[in-house]
Amino acid sequence: MPETKTYRGATLEELLPTIRAELGPDAVITRQREGLIGGVGGFFQKKCVEVEAAALGSGQPLSTMPAQRVVDSYDTAGLEATPEELATPVMQKLIDQASPFADHLESAEIAEAARFQPMETLPVADIEPIAPAGPESEDNIELSPAPSDPGFEHARAELVEAGIPAATADAVVQDAERGMAPFDREASPRDLVRRALARAIKIEHGWKTKRRTIAVVGASGSGKTLAAAKLCHAYASGSRIAVRTLSLEPSSGAYRLGTLTEHLDIGVRVAETPEAAKRAATRMQGESLIVVDTPPVSPRDAKAIAALGELMAQVKPDETHLVVPATMDARAAQALYDALAPSVAINRILITGMDEAPSPAPAVGLAFALKKPVSYVGEGRRPSAGLRPADANDLAEQVLP
Repeated sequence: MPETKTYRGATLEELLPTIRAELGPDAVITRQREGLIGGVGGFFQKKCVEVEAAALGSGQPLSTMPAQRVVDSYDTAGLEATPEELATPVMQKLIDQASPFADHLESAEIAEAARFQPMETLPVADIEPIAPAGPESEDNIELSPAPSDPGFEHARAELVEAGIPAATADAVVQDAERGMAPFDREASPRDLVRRALARAIKIEHGWKTKRRTIAVVGASGSGKTLAAAKLCHAYASGSRIAVRTLSLEPSSGAYRLGTLTEHLDIGVRVAETPEAAKRAATRMQGESLIVVDTPPVSPRDAKAIAALGELMAQVKPDETHLVVPATMDARAAQALYDALAPSVAINRILITGMDEAPSPAPAVGLAFALKKPVSYVGEGRRPSAGLRPADANDLAEQVLP
């Protein structure tokens, strides 16, 4: 007969590691009982399980005992209260009051135990304890994502083809697919990507300070001077803000800005040198809004860019807007910015020619690449109209119709 050992604990799962360690993986459970131990007069008892297990070797016979559901209180020596503890008047009274209830409870437990049949002998190695919830539990298993809707990939490809940087397109599509689609299942992938794109486009215009100096810079033919004139018309005609203009171009270039704003009675100051720019800025420092036009530059003309940097250093604009036509090639716009950046601090993108290009995507892509907000968008040749604050939803609609 194999030797058996008795184990007692709160649960079977708690005992299995000990049984395996002492009797080996071939051990079998020959008897299991469950019941209550300890307490006083049937009260304050705790649930427990008692298991008898045997190390079963090759060829050894095994006899099993019926499983019991109740561990008798007299079978738990050393766990109940001592005689001295029971001798106190208070405890004796408690026992006398609890005895009828305890007798009834014991009868009910014995009747319940009779319903159970003898337990089939089961090798300990085949019993797996219930693991607590943890990183690898079922509640924490990361489910494989559902197959992606091809519509998201199509929208991503269209963004990249239009001129949006690939990394930005990836982030936008991920936001649409993971952050928006679960909450709007009726929307198409294209609609969700468009909305996610709008959320990603940074817009910044207007100001809260009492005075502001706004400068525009750009290449020849970008619509830079026209954009400056449109700003002057918008604020001079549509607000109570006092507007003045300053041209850093030679007299011939300054004349065009004066012509475009001649009906506004705002005057145009001209400063072709750093010294003149400094004097003009000093005289105009009390004005509410100063719009500064600058000489056109080319990314290959380092001398002209350095001269522009010296002029801007004297003017000290609060905002410098890089004017980017919607028709401008993204690589050319990037090259212009890279050439200007060491000398001129650009912090806004102003898009012109919105009516001349099928999409403003290259300019919007440049804003993403440079991490600069879009300020205004312009269209048309009239200086008195056609400029408006940028709107992210409108831009996203045009980038991804």
